[in-house]
Amino acid sequence: MKPVEAPPAQAEAPAKPAQAAKPAAPSKATAKPKCKSGMKPIPAGTFTMGDAENTEKAGTVTVVAFCMDRTEVTTAAYTKCVKSGKCTEAVSIQDGICHGGVTGDGNHPINCVNSGQATAYCEAQSQRLPTEEEWEYAARGTDGRIYPWGNAEPDGQLCSDRSGRDKPNNTCTVGNFPKGNSPFGLSDMEGNVSEWTSSAANASNTVFVIRGSNWTSGFWNSMGLHSACRSKSVGDLSYQDNTLGFRCAGSPLP
Repeated sequence: MKPVEAPPAQAEAPAKPAQAAKPAAPSKATAKPKCKSGMKPIPAGTFTMGDAENTEKAGTVTVVAFCMDRTEVTTAAYTKCVKSGKCTEAVSIQDGICHGGVTGDGNHPINCVNSGQATAYCEAQSQRLPTEEEWEYAARGTDGRIYPWGNAEPDGQLCSDRSGRDKPNNTCTVGNFPKGNSPFGLSDMEGNVSEWTSSAANASNTVFVIRGSNWTSGFWNSMGLHSACRSKSVGDLSYQDNTLGFRCAGSPLP
């Protein structure tokens, strides 16, 4: 009997090359927040608030992620809110520099509004005024910079008495000084108009913290342009000024 031959051995299939592991998706804790149009995402972070000259509320502060208007609220945007019936008219005459109702000032920041009017506008947009902690963090970031653009002395980064303006003795159109943007891309955090915050400066909630310099700041030196500088409203809740405006903040989109 003929012996049965074993079948020829089959060559082993070559091993498949190892595939690189897929990178893990960023965690929600570190992902950039999503914001509505016109706002910039501000991720959660910890920073040192205040500086050697501004110590009243200095210290280490942690903020959660939020969104903030890229520019100060414009006169055109505020006027639209007035026409909708959700906002009241801003003062139109104060040394001839208040923008409310003035033709041609639509792209300038609204000014001469009190804290209640600023709050009402933001609420009409389903937003709110920022706290002063949020405001300073959005202006300075986490690296302790003196100005929104860094530590270099002002040189054309903002609308103030140390820089050119497109109207004499007045504010500038918003977003006109991109060299002065904050680390998160916010414009005019210094110069143009100072800004209302939601942070009360007294127990009766009649005085509020104001942050940021304005178009009259820094005439003699640049210390008044530091992002850590803070001031307070004076008088009662009707206080407004031609150097004072605002921008809104809010929670990230889901």
